[in-house]
Amino acid sequence: MRAEWHQVLMIVYIFVFMFFAKLIKEKLGIFKSIVIPTSLLAGFLGLIFGPELLGSLSIHLFNQDIRLGLQYDINFYESILFFFMIIGFVSLTLTERQSRQNRHSIDCGIFIVSGYVVQGILGFTVLVILAETIKPGIFLGLGLLLPLAFGQGPGLASSIGGTWDETAAVGYAQQLGITLATSGFIVGGIIGVILLNYYIRKYKLRVVRLRDLKSIKSKRVDFETLNEVNFSDSLLVQVVWLALIFLLTYVISSIFYRVLTPLGDIGHTLGDLILGFSYLFGVFIALGLRGFFRYLETRGHRTGPLINNYLMHNISSFALNVMITASVMSIKISSIKEYWEILLIIVIVGAIGTLLYVTLFGRYVFRENSNHYIVALFGTLTGIAATGLALLRGIDPELETDTADNVVVLGSAFAAPIGFPMMVLLGFPIIAFKNADLFYYNYLTIGGLIGYLALLIFVLVWRARYYERRKNLKI
Repeated sequence: MRAEWHQVLMIVYIFVFMFFAKLIKEKLGIFKSIVIPTSLLAGFLGLIFGPELLGSLSIHLFNQDIRLGLQYDINFYESILFFFMIIGFVSLTLTERQSRQNRHSIDCGIFIVSGYVVQGILGFTVLVILAETIKPGIFLGLGLLLPLAFGQGPGLASSIGGTWDETAAVGYAQQLGITLATSGFIVGGIIGVILLNYYIRKYKLRVVRLRDLKSIKSKRVDFETLNEVNFSDSLLVQVVWLALIFLLTYVISSIFYRVLTPLGDIGHTLGDLILGFSYLFGVFIALGLRGFFRYLETRGHRTGPLINNYLMHNISSFALNVMITASVMSIKISSIKEYWEILLIIVIVGAIGTLLYVTLFGRYVFRENSNHYIVALFGTLTGIAATGLALLRGIDPELETDTADNVVVLGSAFAAPIGFPMMVLLGFPIIAFKNADLFYYNYLTIGGLIGYLALLIFVLVWRARYYERRKNLKI
């Protein structure tokens, strides 16, 4: 038997568990009453039947011990989720958006980033309190995993946590990030459904039960491709573009790392952090490729069909679902005992803080369709965009309002550049942790977060009042 079969089977496991997860969601009614992505449920199945749970048990039959579960390599799935995160975000960036920008799309982008900052402040504050009480000497940067996990999903939380494990020798930062992200999905799915039903009763909204929404819908899809190639070749072209961007992402990340590491301890720390943000290089390259194609189109060259939006969108969905399943399958149950107190407190504080911020401030910012925006934003800030979209369909099943485009599509796109200052602050706690004389970097972190939150809230309040005045003048 070829040794490579083990790696191939570990990839196959992901899709086998997705198959059974889909069956469970279709046949068991309880899973139609809560919002849980099929890929997340598949991950839990993989975790249950993996080496950490059933795989650790065995029965003695025919003079040999037979394991009750699978014996796969958890570290393999940690790598899978990192690289599929890059594929997912790059392919999503290459997908051309048909939505039109409006003022609420900008507001959503600013609001999403302000939600990240709120979560960052809450997480960092929790770690400061723990450092002064039951966990002296703990790395305070672990609190910043909350916005990375809740807001960005398991890929980025795992990536940054992995670099912190290497540079700060935490030992469990990556696992904490992955587990936090999984907890975020649960918070978004369960609390989000409770919030949705509360609004339905309080505001007497048109009731659309999530369990009544049909998961299978048909639509007509027209493919536009070059006459010289067929559909299969079009798929190949999409994979080629992704492969080229992947290669350039590796080259640019390596260059930055090699340039920064000779600059001493701080340079090495920043270099490791940049490796964790490698996917951003891929996103910028994809944006550049899109812009280059548009330029060629204006010069009369035929480039539009080279990137098939439908195929790219499906590649993105495929990659992100694999990422979610792999993230849960990579959780090490045995290591949770090292950080369970941190996990429990951060999840509780993060869930309550996010809920209060979104429900209270969201109603002030979004005067029209407030309930729609609140449930969509809460799902997006605790799980992924798909969680927010699923909750939104509970009161807007056909997505007749522009909420989905403003939050999930345009809002998330605007959030990427707006959130860059927060990404910079992620490097400060590790500098303070590794250099005792630079402890003030922790103050810069919390001060920077508070200052940036104040700026974002000021902008949102100003925009809300400005457009409200304009509306009153027209009346």
